Amino acid sequence: MSAVLIVEDDEDKAERLSEYMISKYIVADLKLARSLQSGLRLALAGTFDLMLLDMTMTNYDRSLSEDGGRPHHFAGREILRRLQREEVHVPAIVVTQLGRFGEEAEQVTLSELKEELNERFEDYLGTVHYQSNVDDWKDQLDELIGQRLSARGS
Repeated sequence: MSAVLIVEDDEDKAERLSEYMISKYIVADLKLARSLQSGLRLALAGTFDLMLLDMTMTNYDRSLSEDGGRPHHFAGREILRRLQREEVHVPAIVVTQLGRFGEEAEQVTLSELKEELNERFEDYLGTVHYQSNVDDWKDQLDELIGQRLSARGS
């Protein structure tokens, strides 16, 4: 796995994911996007072996003068949808800290979201429930990556 894209707007989570991927796997090219728009732009333009994708993030990158716009509850799903529509294939693992997504009538649980993503997107590999104070997310990530690597080898 030489090229990895991480789409994540949380600074600490993005750093931990980046450090883990570089230390555990042979990653020659790691790109980091911090919003729906920059993630989509990179995913459409590049050739990646794997994308680690947050589900809820801002529409635009944050800066000293910009707040990134309102949070988009299903930004990760939107990226997967656009990639599928454009016929761009990037194997994706959703890495999220949340157990529920959306607001009121459109709210879904993590298990409902996983089921939907699995049914709709052929490049969706699975979901990792990330918790900053517990390291079991690493085992979940390794399992999904291992499944991906063994599927490519067969």
